[in-house]
Amino acid sequence: MSIINLTAPETGNFLVDIILWLVTVTSSVAAGVILFTVILKLITLPFDFMSRFSMRKNSIKMEEMRPELEKLQVQYADNKDLYNQKMMALYKKNGYSMFGACLPTILTLIIFIVAVTAFNDYSKYQNVRYFYDMSVSYNNVIYAGLDTDSEYIVRNGDSLYIDMDKISAKYDAGETEFVPEGEDHTVYIEKTDNKFLVYTTNSYVKYQRGFSVAEGGSKVYGAEEYLLRSDGLGLENNPLASEENNYLKITVDGESKVFSDVSAGESPMSGEDFILDIRQTKAAETFRNNGSKFLWVKNIWVTDSAMAHPIESYTEFNNKHGKREGGSCSCSGTVTPVMAEGDYNNLTAKLGEEKTQPNGYFILVALTAGISLLTQLVMSKSQKAQMELQTVDGKGAQTQKIMMWMMPIMMAIFAFMYTAAFSIYIVLSSLISMLTTIGINKIADIKFKNKKDEQNITHSRVYTPKEDEKKKESPKKDKKKKVQDAEKGDFLSGEADKKKHIRGRLK
Repeated sequence: MSIINLTAPETGNFLVDIILWLVTVTSSVAAGVILFTVILKLITLPFDFMSRFSMRKNSIKMEEMRPELEKLQVQYADNKDLYNQKMMALYKKNGYSMFGACLPTILTLIIFIVAVTAFNDYSKYQNVRYFYDMSVSYNNVIYAGLDTDSEYIVRNGDSLYIDMDKISAKYDAGETEFVPEGEDHTVYIEKTDNKFLVYTTNSYVKYQRGFSVAEGGSKVYGAEEYLLRSDGLGLENNPLASEENNYLKITVDGESKVFSDVSAGESPMSGEDFILDIRQTKAAETFRNNGSKFLWVKNIWVTDSAMAHPIESYTEFNNKHGKREGGSCSCSGTVTPVMAEGDYNNLTAKLGEEKTQPNGYFILVALTAGISLLTQLVMSKSQKAQMELQTVDGKGAQTQKIMMWMMPIMMAIFAFMYTAAFSIYIVLSSLISMLTTIGINKIADIKFKNKKDEQNITHSRVYTPKEDEKKKESPKKDKKKKVQDAEKGDFLSGEADKKKHIRGRLK
């Protein structure tokens, strides 16, 4: 009965550690992913606001310039270069900035790429972690067969450590049976040729380890093995029969039984096969209880696809997670498997359904494309003027329409290639982005409307004082002006001649 020695996977980067911490805190993979998405969007919100506010500001200014730009489009329809020059001059005159939204957008894009990498790394980590946890449960069935103490047979994290140097020293001192200090069980030692056999009072297994003698008389120990004791399953205090270790029991026709209670008709298997069956069952239970389900998706760290399965095949698993050496790229070279195929088969022996059933039904893929399309529609509506007027022939609008359909297709491909957890991130992130875009556009519209109103009020105030100043002229100036106006009026109207005629008669 072999032990599967898998190395616990490492997270790889701090973002994976953050996701892992959130999953642990929320006790739910889906909730952890959602919380991570919200936190990441809050971090990028200032950059999103700057970018979208600048874009909306440009859109409003572009609408104000629309009449002039449309005239330029007609005037320079056959000269794109000259149109661009005139357009740039108009931009400068009206304070239109083409690059105001670039830096925040680039920062947001970088964060998106980092998030993609983080989710990809976490999916690899988690899928290997599932197998590691399964191997721990698989091994624990054997480890439970030996009494442990604080010195000779010690539980070391997820593994069992047996100090062969100390046990060998006991044997060399003539002790083949001894009680560890402070314990109530006995450790038994047997030696045949160059092998040690170790078992304890209540064990149903024997620990076997070969050795060779090096120069100087020191022992060099070889591989460790576990053997089923012939009378182990019939022990009165057999852990298989105790309530404390009832997970070691086997289920026959829906009823939990220990080996000694199973009749030959119900379980024709040998003792070793019985233990193997328990180990495989325990590994399957561990996978099914790992909390990786999300609504219809069986494993959130595999893509939401009817062509994918909750448990990856042995070839697929090793191609994705095995260590690749040599080759010019990540898709070539020799792959060192994560585990032997026999170990994989033992861990997944009771997971036949998970190896064949669909992991999902493309729902998240469709949602990703749909939300992306809605986001593009909102964005295109708020940038309609730029798309229509940035080129002399209006082809910018056609380009925008192409992008409006290309982006959802690209996001759907991402959702299909990567995991369901990543699709959840994309859907939620796009939804938040769409809502914030609508909100930011509203804020920008209100702000620029208020600014325009203030400018109109300012213009009216500038005009009014000039009127008042004219009315408040001094009486002398006002009288003199009236005389001048009168004289001017007499000359123009002929009144001056009449006044001369009257003066003549008076004389």
